[in-house]
Amino acid sequence: MDEGKRREEQNRGERAKALMREPLIVEAFNVLEEKYMNALKDSSSSQDERETLFQMYQALMVVQGHLSEVIETGDLAKLELNS
Repeated sequence: MDEGKRREEQNRGERAKALMREPLIVEAFNVLEEKYMNALKDSSSSQDERETLFQMYQALMVVQGHLSEVIETGDLAKLELNS
């Protein structure tokens, strides 16, 4: 991999870290996760509602996972650039 690509990955990783530390983003992830989990535990929800809530929860986890992957890739690129 060329140096330019590594620098771009490092830059993306740093931006993703900044996003994951942003108080409004942290709050949004926490509030939505709690909202979905509480609604899933609510026994009055229909099967369709619970399935939709579970899919929304999964989507939230996919977004968090993607940002974590970008951070990890950026950290690895930084290590490669500094070696």
